[in-house]
Amino acid sequence: MDSKKWEKEKANLQDVIQKYKEIMEYYDLKLEALPKIYKNNPYMLSNFMEMYMQKLRLMEKSIGKPYFARLNFHRDGEAKVEELYIGKVGVMDEDNHNIVIDWRAPVASMYYDSNIGRASYKAPEGTCTGELLLKRQYDIEEGQLKNFQDVDTVSDDELLKPYLNASADNRLKNIVSTIQKEQNEIIREPITKNIIIQGVAGSGKTTVALHRIAYLVYNNRDSIKPNQYLVIGPNKFFVNYISGVLPDLDVENVKQLTYEELCAEFLKEDIELIKEDKKLITSISQEQQLTYEKFKVSMEFKKLLDKWIQNKSETLLPKKGIEIKGYEVVSMETIQNIYFSIEENIVYDTLKKRLDRTSLMLAKYIEDNCDSILEEVKEQYKKKVNEVSKEMQEKELEKLNYVEKEMKKGCKASIQKYFKSILPNSIRVYIEFLTNLKQYVNPEFYHLIEKKIPANIKNIKERKVEFEDLSALIYLKCKLLGVEPYEQYKQVAIDEAQDFGDFSFFALKSLLKNATFSIFGDLAQSIYQYRGIKDWKIVMEDTFSEKCEMKYLLKSYRTTTEIMNAANHITNYINLNVAKPVIRHGKNVNYWKYQNQKEQIHTIKTILKQYKENQYKTVAIICKEEEEATDIYNKLQSENREIHNITDSDTQYKGGICTITSYLAKGLEFDGVIVTNASEEEYDSQRKIDMKLLYVAMTRPLHELNVLYHNSIVKPLQEEIE
Repeated sequence: MDSKKWEKEKANLQDVIQKYKEIMEYYDLKLEALPKIYKNNPYMLSNFMEMYMQKLRLMEKSIGKPYFARLNFHRDGEAKVEELYIGKVGVMDEDNHNIVIDWRAPVASMYYDSNIGRASYKAPEGTCTGELLLKRQYDIEEGQLKNFQDVDTVSDDELLKPYLNASADNRLKNIVSTIQKEQNEIIREPITKNIIIQGVAGSGKTTVALHRIAYLVYNNRDSIKPNQYLVIGPNKFFVNYISGVLPDLDVENVKQLTYEELCAEFLKEDIELIKEDKKLITSISQEQQLTYEKFKVSMEFKKLLDKWIQNKSETLLPKKGIEIKGYEVVSMETIQNIYFSIEENIVYDTLKKRLDRTSLMLAKYIEDNCDSILEEVKEQYKKKVNEVSKEMQEKELEKLNYVEKEMKKGCKASIQKYFKSILPNSIRVYIEFLTNLKQYVNPEFYHLIEKKIPANIKNIKERKVEFEDLSALIYLKCKLLGVEPYEQYKQVAIDEAQDFGDFSFFALKSLLKNATFSIFGDLAQSIYQYRGIKDWKIVMEDTFSEKCEMKYLLKSYRTTTEIMNAANHITNYINLNVAKPVIRHGKNVNYWKYQNQKEQIHTIKTILKQYKENQYKTVAIICKEEEEATDIYNKLQSENREIHNITDSDTQYKGGICTITSYLAKGLEFDGVIVTNASEEEYDSQRKIDMKLLYVAMTRPLHELNVLYHNSIVKPLQEEIE
């Protein structure tokens, strides 16, 4: 390496670090001065304090590695060549001169997308063109320059190896410097677009999803607040796993929820989600036993709900008019005429809005017809007094006087009382719908599902719901009451989306109607056969009316070539996308046959010892069933107290050795993995769901995979061991 270049780069790094320190000192002084400047304006004081403290936190985090790349760009029409240093966090001095450019800035896209030579990037003011003269990548640790190299494209597999060889706990936080062109295109898609990303295991779906949110927050910060973004994850364990990444990307206050948490928050009902029976998911072979569950997350179910809502809207009003002290002031027919004159449209798109509009129109009707209504009331009074005693006549006169006073007030209290209890909650309507489901489906189909309906209704009455009920419940509330305050959301990112039903997406879009969606998933990892997506085209057509674009991530960056090639035997077998691994070689996948559980446990202990020698920080022992995971954990933890058994009630994983099921491991990654039993008797090769579960398990490791099996290994892997 040229020594002059080396010394110049070292000196530049120290110069940037010194500028960081000076700027940080400036921010400290500002923080000291702010209370005096804004002593009479607590709102401004709070805002500026938060802004400078956030800048300081980010600079403290990044000062040890202020930048990871440099571009030399000669802009057309300019005499001077710009030297642009790109980092995780953008930093400007007090005169607003760039010290380091944020990776999310438009000009930084050339680092990810452009080759040396003619280049351009899209800026707010238009497309900027010029000559890209240099693209340099840096390896900096704790303020010291370790290495640098001039590159053409970031997608050179050799350049990725140092990052891909890192341990699992560092990879999410190091991704910015190695974002690939196909990933960058997705990250920088405009916020106005709906996109669905089909990505193979290890293609960086989660990191792309989070970096897309970070990019959108940065580039739309003047018009959209961070709390108008939402990330939806598959379970709380996964949400917590990624929760530390967004703050590290200079993003605060973006909400992260599971689908169940979002539904519970919106419904505002004291409901309990029934724990899913994982044996049902992985062991039942009779397809008809899952018919009811599939039905409830289908668009056909949504269409039947629409019919029920329409029927409900037509029979919603009480079979009586408005009465005050026994005197009818507005007839049932008049109220119904007003109600049915209001057609469902964009303005009156919920039953509540129609009822509110009816209430207003009714008040106006009473105001406009006050005299004639009073005449009718007096006629009613005359008939009554002719038929009662003198004492009762006096009471009727008091009632008449009261009615006259109420009429002059517009009958507001009576109208409010009339409409108050009309609108039922979504749970009550859903129970009514399920109770009457027989009249909406053909008899042959109803015969397949009728045995499950009574138990479902009983549970819902006790406020116990299944995952498959959530779509209907939130959709019903959307149609009944509306979606405030969920109208505020502008962008929603959904990870592991292949396990949502067709109706789930439609219900989410109904709830988050002003948001665009970035949906990330992999059909090869759809492990809930009774509710998962079969084809993204259905979502594109039914939920987004084809106003949605499909993107693909087909290259796997997680695992070694050896591991990915082994896992590809599974996807090949079930005719799904085969991942293209980055050329990073490692150890061959080891296959271990065992005769009994004692031998299985001994083999696992042997492998764990090897993993410890390799200094792996995260290790997963992946089982198909929760029962097996618990059993293996109990047998191992007597000798190794550091092992953890992760169940769906856990919310955190802090590294180390864990036993875990493949459905919980989905979306996670580990340095080393042990698959406990890949035998044909455990994973039936004729069942696609079993093959997907095994594929998930085999694609979790970064560096090393050991597969155990009893008797005969599953068919797609047989050629691997022959």
